Formats: sequence, structure tokens, C-alpha cells
Amino acid sequence: MFRRSTDLRSLLMGLLSIYLFVYPWGILLIALDRVPAWGVGMGALLLILQGTMMGLWLTARYRWRGTLAVLLILLISWWAEHLGETSGFPFGQYTYTDVLAPKIINVVPLAIPFAWLLVIPAAVGITDRLMAFNPGTSQTSLGNIVLTTLAAASFATLLDVTIEPVAVHVNRYWIWHDGGGYYGVPLSNFAAWWTISALLVWILLWLRENADTSVWPPLTPLVRMEWLPQLLYLLNLIMFVVINLSNRHLAAASIGLLVLVYLAFDRLEPGVVRWVMGGIERSDPRQGQA
Repeated sequence: MFRRSTDLRSLLMGLLSIYLFVYPWGILLIALDRVPAWGVGMGALLLILQGTMMGLWLTARYRWRGTLAVLLILLISWWAEHLGETSGFPFGQYTYTDVLAPKIINVVPLAIPFAWLLVIPAAVGITDRLMAFNPGTSQTSLGNIVLTTLAAASFATLLDVTIEPVAVHVNRYWIWHDGGGYYGVPLSNFAAWWTISALLVWILLWLRENADTSVWPPLTPLVRMEWLPQLLYLLNLIMFVVINLSNRHLAAASIGLLVLVYLAFDRLEPGVVRWVMGGIERSDPRQGQA
């Protein structure tokens, strides 16, 4: 088991290296509208690459329960997207273009379920960090599970909020037919995104609850790669904030920036508080008095 886990992590590091090499060039070319004809299909490949990384990470981290979570996320998200594209429920009336080809049954692009597989564990990873939960440890408190589900679904939806203007108006991955107040996107899309995300997050939390994450010899946090979901969430958020700014989608960029500031402050908060309190103590005239 140890050898299989380390092999998966070695594969993960290789895939991550490829992604990190392509990442800055992707931002630059899309932001400047200089994507060459041969690079149009790179969006689908990068989504599949990131989803594959998250799938391998879940398998390495939670073993067969992680694999089951991967399959359920892929299946349920594909079914929801297929229903949405063919009926207009629950997202609204939209149609996928051929940019993200190939398509499953000529309806939903293969990359879309992998995008969900990226977003759901990434949002859970961000929530774990904020709530100081250690992924893989038992969370027996129903309140913790409910709070994690609500927060992670919200982070997943916030990421979609920053993605939509770029996907629709820049990359032209899909077309909305019934319009909406947010860059032509109906609010029903975000309500559906939050609801489906909450379901998928709950499934992931339920499966990982009793997962056996013990490996011998013990692995360091670096080797366990607990930072990977958080990293992919932040890299995607930064990418779409930059591209939205370059295309003057100021509302979408502002929302993404607020999320980034919130996450940054959460990480920096202990140091900031110590610095502020230290300054107050140094400026307190009562210091040094008997």
C-alpha cells in the first residue's frame, strides 16, 4: 500500500509540474487575447488535467473511499449537466459550444465533469484550512459537517461566479439563451451550482469520515500533499481574477479579489494581530511604569 501511495504522489507531482509550467502562459495568452488556433483546445485539457490530479489525490489520501468519491462526483455532475443542457433545469437554458470537445453523448463536454472534480475537493480543502480541520481525521460533530458543507458549497459557487464571464464571453465555452443580470448569466445557475455543490461536498465528507489514511512509515504533510486542493483553488481564482480584470469584468474581478483578500487575511491574521498588539504595547505609556 505504501508503494502504491508513493507512486500516486510521484505521478501527481509530475502532473502538477506540467500544469505549473503551462499556467502562466495560459493566463498571459487569454488575458491578452492571443491564444493561437492550436491552443483553443488547451482549456479542455487543463480542466481534465486538474480534475485528474484531484482524483488521484483523493485516491491516494482516502483509498477506495476516495475512488468512490471520484466516481460519484463525475457521474452526478455529468448527469446534472446533461439534464441542464437538454432541459434547462436546474441551471437555465444554455448550450455548450464545440470549444471544449469532445462531448459525452454529443451533449456535455468531457472536461466539464472533471471541472466539478477539481472544484469540489478544492473548495473542501479551502474550507478545511479556514476551519482548522485536518483532512482525513474524524469529524463526528454534525454541526461541523453541516458548517463545512455550507461553506465549501459557497466557495465552489464563488469560484463559478468568477469563471462565468470568462467562460461565456472570452473562451466561449457555452452560451446562455435566457439571459440574466450577471453578465447575461441567470441567477438560477448559481442557485443550482450551490445546491449541487452542497450535495457533492456532503458525499465527499461522508465518504472520508471513516477513511483509513494511515500509511507506514508515516508521511510528512509535504508528502501527503494536503496543500494541493488549496493550491489549485487559489491558482484558478487568481487566473480568473486576472482575466476578468483584463477584460474589464470589474464586478466578477472584485468578487474574486474579495475572496482572495479574505483567504490571505485568514492566513496572515495571527501575524497581523501579533504585530498590531506589539505596536500597541510599545506605544502604551504605562509600559515600564512600576
